[in-house]
Amino acid sequence: MAHAEADDLPPPPAKKKSPAEEEAEKRRKKLTPGSLMKGLIRSGSGDATPAEGDQVVLHCTTRTMDGIIVNSTRREHGGKGVPLRFVLGKSKMILGFAEGFPTMLKGEIAMFKMKPQIHYAEDDCPVTAPDGFPKDDELQFEIEMLDFFKAKIVAEDLGVVKKIVDEGKGWETPREPYEVTTWITARTADGKELLPSKEEPYFFTLGKSEVPKGLEMGIGTMAREEKAVIYVSSAYLSNSSLMPQLEGLEEVHFEVELVQFVQVPEGFEMCVRLMLPGEKSIVTCPPDFAYDKFPRPANVPEGAHVQWEIELLGFEMPKDWTGFTFQEIMDDADKIKTTGNRLFKEGKFELAKAKYEKVLREYNHVHPQDDDEGKIFANSRNSLHLNVAACYQKMGEYRKSIDTCNKVLEANPAHVKALYRRGMSYMLLGDFDDAKKDFEKMMAVDKSSEPDATAALLKLKQTIQETEKKARKQFKGLFDKKPGEISEVGVVEPEVNKNASDATASAESASSTDRDADATKAAALPREDSELAFEEERPGLLGRIWPSASRIFSSLGLNRCTIL
Repeated sequence: MAHAEADDLPPPPAKKKSPAEEEAEKRRKKLTPGSLMKGLIRSGSGDATPAEGDQVVLHCTTRTMDGIIVNSTRREHGGKGVPLRFVLGKSKMILGFAEGFPTMLKGEIAMFKMKPQIHYAEDDCPVTAPDGFPKDDELQFEIEMLDFFKAKIVAEDLGVVKKIVDEGKGWETPREPYEVTTWITARTADGKELLPSKEEPYFFTLGKSEVPKGLEMGIGTMAREEKAVIYVSSAYLSNSSLMPQLEGLEEVHFEVELVQFVQVPEGFEMCVRLMLPGEKSIVTCPPDFAYDKFPRPANVPEGAHVQWEIELLGFEMPKDWTGFTFQEIMDDADKIKTTGNRLFKEGKFELAKAKYEKVLREYNHVHPQDDDEGKIFANSRNSLHLNVAACYQKMGEYRKSIDTCNKVLEANPAHVKALYRRGMSYMLLGDFDDAKKDFEKMMAVDKSSEPDATAALLKLKQTIQETEKKARKQFKGLFDKKPGEISEVGVVEPEVNKNASDATASAESASSTDRDADATKAAALPREDSELAFEEERPGLLGRIWPSASRIFSSLGLNRCTIL
């Protein structure tokens, strides 16, 4: 058998370039000899230069060829003293900066001379020149490279960026409503101290607006014992008890050390760390490792020993999507989503919700590069939000389900699946008018949804009729009593239609788990390809049975009524 020589082998297939790389290459072709020239004013240190994904921090002074300063970040030249920040490959910037910054060392000062087509006069320039800026002139840009580092993008618009100073331990990160212990100092972008160091760390709970929004977002990406600098722009500097006055600041730099955060009782966590996937255990725990140092459930008395029954379904180390292509990110997200779908089908709605929310948090760091990627990304995110809404619905938290649907409808008011799911939550909550509006809007925005909307309206009508019938039966004779007589007002639990309940349960499971439940959907839904479904009518209190009566009697605080 003959073997091919090395020279005879076909060349390896060329790696497909990302849209961002293709755009950079297209812009680079606009460079012509002499259009961008660099002169060294002061040498930098080391031999590392900025790379794509790095945040660069720099001062910039722009002059005409006659030496007249037209723009500067430096105070001595009329600026505010606030350095500029860019993330290479992510931030919009003029072509001369995109090509010049990667050539600089830390601490270097250089002068870049640029032709107009290399700065703001470039065709399709992604940034707009300041008012009165001489964009059609050849200009000199004096750049001092203060710092650059690998950036963790926390907010999609780059308004919150993190620099890791010291890596943390483990992979867990805090989220609402975890209690965190941190050391925090803060400075303005020009170095003015805003929050000095303290002798004691700060304690606060995520999600309660106790710290500025951007700082909370950054801390939500940190591991235990991690040290980081979190750069927060003005849009994310909400007032808080930590820093009540932040108006007028363009940017704040927070130096943070995450000491610890409480997510589950210490004894629970210690035992789970020793378990293997698939293991089931009974864990008995003394109070000091259970709920004496952790928010105590209402039915657990102070100082009580507790017993947990734990089944470890599995665990995973989160992947860092840095360097992944868009398709690789979407594929990895689908794997996590599929796990959530399986948990949903098994009735483990809290765990399924955690899986969906995990992907949604990571999506804060994903940046589609073109319209096609943007559509895929938006559809995936909307699907995850609706799956979270389905979990809330199954858990009986209808208001949270409605709020989650609103996240989809705020961006796309005509999203049929979001209207359907919100309408079902309104119906289960007893807000029949709002439910009707959503079902009717479905038909108005998408004629193909008419069979599902019609079936939903029929279910709503039946629910209203059954509610009114139960209410009439419950209050029959209430107002026929003679003056002074007492009539009992009891709460009658609504009966559940068994057949409707069974069909509803299978249909909702299908609608909530997207692609993994096609067979179930086909059997349960009006249309073969529909992802819309009916939710079971849940037993409830007087307010769900007859909302108007509920308001009357609950305002009086009575379950008995005297007829006068």
